[in-house]
Amino acid sequence: RPVTVPIGLDTRALARSGDVPPILSGLIAGHVRARRAAVAPGAEFAARLAGLDAAGRLALILGVVRLHAARVLGHDSIDAVPAGRVFSELGFDSLSAVEFRNQLGAATGVRLPATLVFDYPTPEALARFVFDELKDSGPSPVPAATATVVAGNDPIVIVGMGCRFPGGVSSPDELWHLLGSGVDAMGG
Repeated sequence: RPVTVPIGLDTRALARSGDVPPILSGLIAGHVRARRAAVAPGAEFAARLAGLDAAGRLALILGVVRLHAARVLGHDSIDAVPAGRVFSELGFDSLSAVEFRNQLGAATGVRLPATLVFDYPTPEALARFVFDELKDSGPSPVPAATATVVAGNDPIVIVGMGCRFPGGVSSPDELWHLLGSGVDAMGG
């Protein structure tokens, strides 16, 4: 149940500090929108990684993992988060794990699973995972757009498809054909 707590809060000073905790960011007009529009997630991090060799990248990623783990747990230093110690021993629970995942994902630009601290139980294991994700994620080829002409004033338009349908449907044209022909496309 929500609880209202009156507090004195200088939102202007908080906004000027530039370090607004996520829970208070909604109180600072335009803070979240301006920060997100300014830099793409992970862009600064990618630039820092660009000039490093593999060992340097892994060390930087490990430092970022430890930094965000320390922040979420309320520590002043990454020294409180040993690289080989299990996250659950450090004090992570489900809520702090989600907050950690969100912060680390925003910092690195890597889409991370909700079960992050359970799947990769130590900062070292997590750093290796992020390293592999960044190594494997290069620019994805963008498929060429195809135009489909629809007769009449049909208000339905399929702009893109990211689903698989039974019956071998893999494009908007094939979906229209399937729908128009009334074929039973149920699958296993």
